[in-house]
Amino acid sequence: MNINLLFASMIGGILFASVVYTWHYPLLTTALLIFTLLIQLHFRPHIHDRKAMITAALLGTPAEAISVYLGEWRYHGIELVLGLPIWIPLVWANLFALYRRFTRSLLTLLPSSLFIGMGTLIAAYCFITLTLMDKMPIVYLLYAGFLIAMAGLWHQDEDLLIFLVGALLGTLGEYVCVQLGYWSYYHPYFTRLGVDITLSLDWGLSAVIINRIAEYNKRTE
Repeated sequence: MNINLLFASMIGGILFASVVYTWHYPLLTTALLIFTLLIQLHFRPHIHDRKAMITAALLGTPAEAISVYLGEWRYHGIELVLGLPIWIPLVWANLFALYRRFTRSLLTLLPSSLFIGMGTLIAAYCFITLTLMDKMPIVYLLYAGFLIAMAGLWHQDEDLLIFLVGALLGTLGEYVCVQLGYWSYYHPYFTRLGVDITLSLDWGLSAVIINRIAEYNKRTE
C-alpha cells in the first residue's frame, strides 16, 4: 500500500476511535484530538494543510452552532457549549486535513479516465438530492450556488476526488455516531437511518470549499 495512504488510514482510524470510544469523556476526547492534530502537523504535512485546519475550524464550528440553534440536529453529551461538544473545532481541523491527505494519496494511484465517470456520478447524485430534499427556498439557493460554482470553477480531478472522499468518510462517520446515539437529527429524511438526505452533499461540498480556500494562494500564483 502507498505509504501516504497507509498513514492517512491510520490517522482516520485514530480520529474515529477518539470520538466513538471516548464520547462520554470529553476532556479525554479533546486530548486525543489534540494529539492527532499534532501528528498531522508533524508527519508529512502539506504546505497548505495548516490553512485547511484553521479554515475548517473557523467555518465549521459556527456553522454547526447555527444548525443546532435552528433545530437541524442536537448533540447528546456532557460539557456542551452552545449545544456543541468542546472538541468540535478539533474534529473539523483534523477531518479536513485528513481529507486532503487521502485525496493527494489517491490522486497518484487512480487513472485519469476514472474522473469522467466520477464527475457524472457526482452530478447525478447532486441532481437527485436537490430534487428530493425538502428545505426552505434560501437553502435551495445556497446549494444551487455552490453546485454552480463547482460545475463552473471547481471541477478539476482534485475537486471531484475530495468531494467523494469527504462525502463518503463524513457520511460514514456521522452515520455511526447517530446510530450510537451521540447526536440526532430532528427531521431526518431517512427516518430509519436517522440521517438527512443532504448529509453526503454537505460533507462533499464542505471538503471542496475548504480545500479551495486552503490552496487559494497556490492556485492564483
